[in-house]
Amino acid sequence: MLGVGVEGKATIDYLLAHGVTDISARDRQVVEGLPVGVRTEFGEGHDQGLDRFGTVFRSPGIRPDHPELLRAAAAGARITSALSFFVERCPARAVIGVTGTVGKGTAASLTAAALEAAGNTSHLGGNIGRSPLEFLDRVRPADIVVLEISSFQAMDISKPPDVGVILKTTSEHLDWHRDVGEYRRAKAALVADQGEDDVVVFNADAPGSVEIAGASSARRFAYSLAGEVEQGLFLRDGGLVLRRDGAEARLPIDIRRVRLPGRFNLENVAAALLASIAVGADADPICAAAQSFESLPHRLELVADHGGVRYVNDSYATRPEAALAALSAMNDAPLALILGGSEKHADFGELVAALFAHPKLVHVALIGATAQRIREAIADFGSPSFGLAVCDDLETAFASADSALASGGVVLMSPACASFGLFPNYKVRGELFRSLTEKRVRADG
Repeated sequence: MLGVGVEGKATIDYLLAHGVTDISARDRQVVEGLPVGVRTEFGEGHDQGLDRFGTVFRSPGIRPDHPELLRAAAAGARITSALSFFVERCPARAVIGVTGTVGKGTAASLTAAALEAAGNTSHLGGNIGRSPLEFLDRVRPADIVVLEISSFQAMDISKPPDVGVILKTTSEHLDWHRDVGEYRRAKAALVADQGEDDVVVFNADAPGSVEIAGASSARRFAYSLAGEVEQGLFLRDGGLVLRRDGAEARLPIDIRRVRLPGRFNLENVAAALLASIAVGADADPICAAAQSFESLPHRLELVADHGGVRYVNDSYATRPEAALAALSAMNDAPLALILGGSEKHADFGELVAALFAHPKLVHVALIGATAQRIREAIADFGSPSFGLAVCDDLETAFASADSALASGGVVLMSPACASFGLFPNYKVRGELFRSLTEKRVRADG
């Protein structure tokens, strides 16, 4: 086991439960709480000697072309991952794999909820924080599995999903991928081996998504909010129209009452509906489920609406594209934004331009290692009409943003960066935002 995070621990538990006892867990960092009997190798040299093993599980954070993995493969070891192990053994009637730069968790969760509403037993896992090995033994042949899949997981998957969903894809993880081309090729690997009986669902408005879907030989279903598509879903007269094999039907969903905020979430709704329809779900229950679906924790989550101010936790926005989507969803009231975090060498140019173009932005509070770089990018762009503060921590940033809204509006934490340096992960960051919001509400009695 090379890399022992959440997925690695779940894999170890699964293997032990199925009689595999000779397990070596290896990680650069010391990992506590592993089962008794599992051999460990931590720190310098943890990745050496892999050629002694018959099977090596790669965690998503380890590149498939890691020299020691290649050496082990040359010596005859089988190199795999928890995801590949799962899809090779999954007995479900369909596996839906969801990938993209923004919205994977929401689209995957919405798909699973829609399928349940339509009478199916669905299982949700993958990059969303739950290893599919946790539920593999409970999957039955009539069930449907929905997996959120990152580029790290997709690039060497051993079996494609029956339905591949390609959300808007731009660039991400360029601290790990060599360039945007490799990032998109990694995503494309998810659907590259699909056959004619499979389905690929893709965002026709996003060139990256169209490019990735082009790697598939499956039946193609597009969705678009900008124009009509030959096969798939599109907007017409304020409603969603399904066009399939030359026939058209208006879906029973009122997009004005969809609870997920923002145009990009309507894209997620369209993707989830198409994926559900692709596996035979009826339109009425899936549309009802999509219309009533609430934001996931830390994803444009409305924490409180108090004293004319909405406090929105979008801690999961760990890339500029996600923060851009959040900005576009919050343009109906004065906005104070908390931005910044750990350094992933992302390009903030488009995000800074969006800050200047936002009609309601009144204040930006910057935190983390990227704060100075974002501040410099703002200064290079021009003289902002919004207030700007560089803060030492989230507590100070929250107070700065909150005090900037004299007569109501939105305090939005959408950092556009990962949390490391200030927090262990995005969840801890989001939970502190919640705590600060609750404290603010209590202060007013």
